[in-house]
Amino acid sequence: MKEVSIIIPNHNSPVIDQVCLALHQQTYDLTHVEVIIVGTDDLDLICCDELVRFIPTGQDMNAAVNRNIGIENAQGAILVFLDSDCLPGEEWLSAHHSRHAAGEKVVGGAFAFDDHNYWQLADNLSAFHEWLPFTNLKPRLYVPAANLSVQRDVLNAAGLMLPFLDLAEDLEWTIRIRNLGYSLFFEPRALVKHAPPRNTFPAVWRHWYYNAKYTLWVRWRYRAALDTPGLARHHALYLFFAPVIALWATAKTFSHAKTRRDHMTTLPIVYLTKLIWCLGAFFNFPDIEGTVP
Repeated sequence: MKEVSIIIPNHNSPVIDQVCLALHQQTYDLTHVEVIIVGTDDLDLICCDELVRFIPTGQDMNAAVNRNIGIENAQGAILVFLDSDCLPGEEWLSAHHSRHAAGEKVVGGAFAFDDHNYWQLADNLSAFHEWLPFTNLKPRLYVPAANLSVQRDVLNAAGLMLPFLDLAEDLEWTIRIRNLGYSLFFEPRALVKHAPPRNTFPAVWRHWYYNAKYTLWVRWRYRAALDTPGLARHHALYLFFAPVIALWATAKTFSHAKTRRDHMTTLPIVYLTKLIWCLGAFFNFPDIEGTVP
């Protein structure tokens, strides 16, 4: 039996070999750790060994399905979720484990970004500004599964991720966990460098345009927990008031003084991502009252 299971959904990530190398370099004792990678590896970059196990799906599945497969095959009392484009620092796993040893049940880590590509930096900042290492330590409303750890009893209570959510599955899952009474602790020392392949305008467009349908459905489903306004159910709002919604969301992104100081040059693209999200919400408006988007 293992103490910790690290679960990584993979869709032919070009950096999955670097992720595996970073996991081998953790300061945490890896004797009682297993790494389960689930998905596709057409680039043949995954090297299986005593630490890493690969479960091929044979076809592309969404992250929720891949993570659920990983959960069902995991032995650990603590399950740690990592994305295939996230490079963990050497203290990453130790930081997660230390918070569980201190009594926390659910722990979300922090994100750092490279600044060599303007599009990628702006996309990252727009998505992960609430989990930068210098942000406040108060419990979060939700946590990205790109850097998340939960104890087995929490998983047993919450159940698996919703397999029909192609995106925002971690938003739904962690809010569901929070609604069960668990606090979502933030540990800035559990740091990963997020390097998604969103280096161009078309890639950023696809990310925010197709994400909107799912995040809007989740935000309405959990409107009490997220304080989602009743206006969110009105389809036309996302077209006619897109500039105002985008301005409000951009202001939230840059609410921290250090974010403004370090990344103010990304503001035009961050604002653009919010506009794209509004367009995605309008043109792919989900059945927010339905059981699926």
